[in-house]
Amino acid sequence: MDTYRHRHIILKVLKIAVGSCLAIVIAEFFALQYAASAGIITLLTVQDTRKGTIQLALDRIMSFLMSIVLIFLCFHATSRLGWINYGSYIFLMVIGCYYFEWQNAVSVNAVMGTHYLMSPDYSLGFALSELFLVLIGTGVAMALNWKMPSSLKVIRQDMKRIEDAMQQVLREISGYLADSQSGELVWLDLDMLETDIHKGLKRAHEQAHNTMAEEDLYYVGYMEMRLQQCVMLQTLRERVWKIREMPRQAEPVSRYLDYVADYVHEETVPGEQLEKLGQVFEQMKREPLPVTREEFENRAILYHVLMDLEEFLFVKQRFSQSGLKRPDDL
Repeated sequence: MDTYRHRHIILKVLKIAVGSCLAIVIAEFFALQYAASAGIITLLTVQDTRKGTIQLALDRIMSFLMSIVLIFLCFHATSRLGWINYGSYIFLMVIGCYYFEWQNAVSVNAVMGTHYLMSPDYSLGFALSELFLVLIGTGVAMALNWKMPSSLKVIRQDMKRIEDAMQQVLREISGYLADSQSGELVWLDLDMLETDIHKGLKRAHEQAHNTMAEEDLYYVGYMEMRLQQCVMLQTLRERVWKIREMPRQAEPVSRYLDYVADYVHEETVPGEQLEKLGQVFEQMKREPLPVTREEFENRAILYHVLMDLEEFLFVKQRFSQSGLKRPDDL
């Protein structure tokens, strides 16, 4: 587990512990019945991001209103059958929560149902007491997650590491096509690159959901662009691995890969690189036609490699033209 994730987990655990105790203290201060439930609601509402916490809090409040109606129907408007009433309520409540996509609120509503089962009080005062427990629990959770630590520094480090790793992979594929390097490194480093991109994408989403600022969507778009490029490099890797004997036409493709590796960086718009790729395509067309079947198959693979590289650059170009504003603090 990396240091960033370790700190993130410790901070969340501290928020849950402190927030749960604080919610109970507040509920007891107002002399609410079942005050401990406010602490449980806080525990279940604290999420990894501010946006997730706010959304879950809203879901809990909306589902509470639905549950009050169901409790009246299942407990008060029917015969007093104890656990049968409770089972009927749980059945209808769970269906309602899944229908409205409030699945995360099921546990809290189930606990609320036990309160009515143990204290068959259907007065407005008791309903308000239950509502205040929900408001206190969710309110404390939102307050704790309202200001979240920024992940920008870590995300920038992720971007630099991903770019360096992608350069390395491109040079390794270039070396393999030039018959100067083993292909085993390509497999290992490309898999590690994909893992790093997924971690960076998760952090970028967390940052965007914490700040809810439009400029932080740039990082999400950047990581998604790199993930698309990584998938294309995996396809390219599979292609070159199938070449049985490297033809001499692999040399210009190898040189081009080495050239492209120098322009992987985030700020580069691949206009010039696409032009040079067009020149490599033209050079391949001027080559004499293959004589043997094996030569034909190997040349065809090289041509597909060039098309993969073209799409690799197009993905970067589309990202550059997407309109996502590059933050000034990068």
